[in-house]
Amino acid sequence: MKNFTKSIQVLIELVTREPQMESAWLTALAHLEHLAAEQILGNITKSTPQEHISEIKTHAADESRHRDTILKIRPFQEAINEDYLNLSQRLCAIAESFIKGYFATTILTTARSRFVAYVHGAIIIEQFPFQIYSAYIQGTKDIQIREAMQSILDDEVGHIQLGKKFWQQLPQNGRLSLSELQIIEKEMCQIMVERMTEIVSRFQNRDAFFLPSSKASTRLAWMLGERPWATCAWIHVLGKSEEIASRHMQRIFKIRNLPLPQEMPAHVEDELRHAKLLQRSVLLQRRSWLAKCPYKEAELAMGHLLEKYLVLFFSSIMKRFKDPHSIYLYGAWGLEMRVFKHYTEIMKWTDDVGVAHTISGILIDETEHTHMVHTSLIERNILNPEALKWVRQLEEDLFESACKEALDLIFQLDEKPDFAPPYRHTFHSVPQMLSVNTESATLELN
Repeated sequence: MKNFTKSIQVLIELVTREPQMESAWLTALAHLEHLAAEQILGNITKSTPQEHISEIKTHAADESRHRDTILKIRPFQEAINEDYLNLSQRLCAIAESFIKGYFATTILTTARSRFVAYVHGAIIIEQFPFQIYSAYIQGTKDIQIREAMQSILDDEVGHIQLGKKFWQQLPQNGRLSLSELQIIEKEMCQIMVERMTEIVSRFQNRDAFFLPSSKASTRLAWMLGERPWATCAWIHVLGKSEEIASRHMQRIFKIRNLPLPQEMPAHVEDELRHAKLLQRSVLLQRRSWLAKCPYKEAELAMGHLLEKYLVLFFSSIMKRFKDPHSIYLYGAWGLEMRVFKHYTEIMKWTDDVGVAHTISGILIDETEHTHMVHTSLIERNILNPEALKWVRQLEEDLFESACKEALDLIFQLDEKPDFAPPYRHTFHSVPQMLSVNTESATLELN
């Protein structure tokens, strides 16, 4: 991981360059405090120990007071123009994805009750102010802001102590790993800081037209970052695609009544787990977007595009190679290479901290998968550089075609009020590209 302290210092240096920028930053911090208060109150249920409810409500009230304090110390109470308003909204959205993403992590979802989740969350998430606020207190040039933020930071010590007191009262079998949660929080905070730094830096240089690449796949990853609905839909269907690909790999052997390669079951199990992780990372957002009819249509269309991409890829692989092990290994190699490229680009451009953190974990597994595939190709004496080159080109052509069609779909929905890019005035949109249609194909496994 990059130096966390240095990353925070870079962000603070950027946001404190001008009062309007610092006001947008403070708005995002206030939003974090507001979300924390909501999260705390939302975890109070019938199962919450009655003797703790008063202290929990006091904790929530403190977070609401912090929110109000931060809002009052902003140099500019209102954004001076639409650009700064958009910047403020975007920083708030990134901050919100950090909070929601952290509380949706797999380990916290295993908590026996909301109270248990609150206890662990209170201990770990309260470390955020010490990481961010401490650096901000040192970096801001405004004495009033420095004093107010220090008073908030002083409160957080008591909140951590409260969480520790509750944690010590939990039964041993009800406690989660604090060290594991701390690692997750730090990783997600790092992602949030780096994304905010990228957004603020681009904002300060917004007069320069930005175009990431001529490749449709790169443009798509960039555009997903500008459109929350598109991120949600694309990540959800990527999860489905992981599942489809893993099922295809097994069918090649099962239809021929051949035993599965030794490495395949574990590989398939990982891919199915990745599918669930991807879909879980956008679960809450998807529930709200599904209420909008165009979103349902867009998600369905994106799913068809990726399924067609996989059908064309596997059918071409099966025409080129006859040996089942070659089909499996070369097919897996081509898809693993795509996962590395595409998921890394999504991580770079997405505003969704939860999605980025999920993908970072998946990529660790994919490193092992790629090594496994390469080793198996060598051990079976079927590694052919020319074949690898052909597979790489085939996969790239098919995926770029799918991405061009996805871009067209996004541009069409940009015209609808609920789906227009929320930050189009601040960050330039990518020029529309013509799609290249690929004829549909049927995957034959016989």
